[in-house]
Amino acid sequence: MRTLWYWLALAALHVLFGVHPAEAADERQKLIREWEIRWIFADEAAETGPGSPRADDSSWIAASAGRLQRMPAAAAGMWVRFTIPPTDSWRQPALLINRLYGRRLAVFLDGKLLQESSRTVRFDVNKLLLPLPAMPSSATLLIRIEETVGRGGVYSGIRIGEFDDLTAGFIRQETDDMALSSGMIMVGLIMLACSGFLPRGMRKFWLSLSVIALASGSLIFTSSPMPYFLFGSRAEWLQTAFELALYVAAPAFMHFADIVFQGRYLFYTRLRQALWGYAALCFLIYVLNVLMPGRFETGFELIAVKLLNLTMLAGFATTAALAAVDAFRGNRNGAVLSGGIFILTSAAAADLIMYFARGELYEPVLWKFGTLALLVALIIILSAELASNHAALIAYTREREEYNRRLQRAEKLRIISDLAASVAHEVRNPLQVTRGFLQLLAEREMPNRRYYDMAIEELDRASAIITDFLTFAKPEMEEFTVLDLTDELGKINAIMTPHASLNGVALRFDVRDGLRIEGNSSRFKQAIINFIKNGIEAMEDGGEITVRAYREDRQAVIRIRDTGSGMDEEQIAKLGTPYYSTKTKGTGLGLMVTFRIIEAMNGTIHFESETGKGTEVTLRFPAIHPDQG
Repeated sequence: MRTLWYWLALAALHVLFGVHPAEAADERQKLIREWEIRWIFADEAAETGPGSPRADDSSWIAASAGRLQRMPAAAAGMWVRFTIPPTDSWRQPALLINRLYGRRLAVFLDGKLLQESSRTVRFDVNKLLLPLPAMPSSATLLIRIEETVGRGGVYSGIRIGEFDDLTAGFIRQETDDMALSSGMIMVGLIMLACSGFLPRGMRKFWLSLSVIALASGSLIFTSSPMPYFLFGSRAEWLQTAFELALYVAAPAFMHFADIVFQGRYLFYTRLRQALWGYAALCFLIYVLNVLMPGRFETGFELIAVKLLNLTMLAGFATTAALAAVDAFRGNRNGAVLSGGIFILTSAAAADLIMYFARGELYEPVLWKFGTLALLVALIIILSAELASNHAALIAYTREREEYNRRLQRAEKLRIISDLAASVAHEVRNPLQVTRGFLQLLAEREMPNRRYYDMAIEELDRASAIITDFLTFAKPEMEEFTVLDLTDELGKINAIMTPHASLNGVALRFDVRDGLRIEGNSSRFKQAIINFIKNGIEAMEDGGEITVRAYREDRQAVIRIRDTGSGMDEEQIAKLGTPYYSTKTKGTGLGLMVTFRIIEAMNGTIHFESETGKGTEVTLRFPAIHPDQG
């Protein structure tokens, strides 16, 4: 926890003061936070030497780090003057300014030109890393800054230290922006490449999101001074990329928001369409200004800078308001996404307000945190969708397994049904004849009667199995009537209670009044009695069977629960399969017949069981309203 607070404190220090933690911890470096500035006016702008600003000139103004002086309208640039300490204590002394504003720089040390650089692009955010000679005494250093865009001067502190250490800080200061922008551009390109594989309904949403990622990444990349420093004289394309990303970002984001809002606000749709047109106009003016420098400068500043910022401010404020409304009326995912949109648009609107309030001296930074908030919202939604899809996939897999089980059982039942229909009658007739002759022989040969009785008993058992076959082949459900479950289950209670008591089982019924279904009374009793008998046989040491019947929505539900030995999932899956039974002498035909009866009455069967705790059978039938029938 202490480490976490340490890094949070260092991050706050970095954001508030522009000081990197590693730099703040290096005690060998010298930090200069105060200096003097002097404006360069038009009549002296052509002078390039350091002799014009005299040391005793009263026009020098005190300045400090973290603040930029607003330039007078007639000023073309400024001089910055400060004293550097002795540098002979460092092996390779150097000077680092992480943030200054100006496109043309010239550095003089005691009247000698050390470095000169210039840019042809409008972007004026600059960095300066300058090797210094080893000097045993202090010296005065002058920096001439020209060609600024309404602002100019040194913003960050001036560091004097070892060249290698300052080089690391020089690069490290922009690492966050470089990593973030590169990642967003890469994600945008991947999304753009994948858009061709999406259905048409999803493609607009995906494309707008990919354009937002590309535009945001390009803005972060091209608003950092590092690329301009690296590319030098070949950095003209960076300015074009910045302008294009700036013109595209707001309309693309409003297009994305309009899709999220599902086009419910017609005026908002018209507004983002108008913003697309205005962005195209701004880019056209920019191109003309590049091709014909100076001729369109005024129009460019008015239309593509000031009016564009006002238009984006209006668009972002409107989007934030609609996102706030939409967050309270949508579902959970819609609320999260609208919340991300609200944070981003609010941050962007706050940046623009600060820009207009402080003029060219303010650098928008809040929108980066807003972009991060939108990214987090999208990740939350994507995670929720993945979890939902995973749950749906598991449910679908289980449904498919259940469907395959039913399909296999239905195929087996069909085969057995055909077999039963064709063979049962032919087998049953000889059995009846044989039984009759055995009864006659038993009456004549009394000493062997018990053997004849055993043979007759086995013939009756075979006849019962054939009867089950015939019942399975044709359940005889031609006569359907309205069944009152209170009466039907009451009769079953009277029939089965003595049998249950003989086996040490308590039979309890809880039936709600007014439950009515459509079916065959005798077959319904046969099915319920079969479930109860199975429950009694599963409790060798006694127990309890509870039968509950109640109404749920438009269904009549019957639950039969025992406290027997229970079954595992594999045994449950095989129930109703021909010739499968959990009983030692069972054939499985009784449960097959029961399944057929329930299905013929448009009912469903569901088993829940746990080994050692018992089994619960749930039957559901379409309920009949008391007024019907």
